[in-house]
Amino acid sequence: MSWPVEKILEEAMKLDPKDRALVVAELSRAETSATPEEVEAAWRDEIARRAQGIQNGTADTVDGRELSQRVRAEYKP
Repeated sequence: MSWPVEKILEEAMKLDPKDRALVVAELSRAETSATPEEVEAAWRDEIARRAQGIQNGTADTVDGRELSQRVRAEYKP
């Protein structure tokens, strides 16, 4: 992650939840201006990056059962 992105995220996390949600919504809206081909290409790049991380051992992976337990614990009614 580049320094400007780190700084933006650091500052965004200081916002109150309502303002953070607004930032997320605006960024999401900006992303939708991409063409379907651009979105597909971006996903292909992301998939390749993640696969490479798994192959070279740099990705943080979680066992499926452990993930299910975490999700259940987090969203337990």
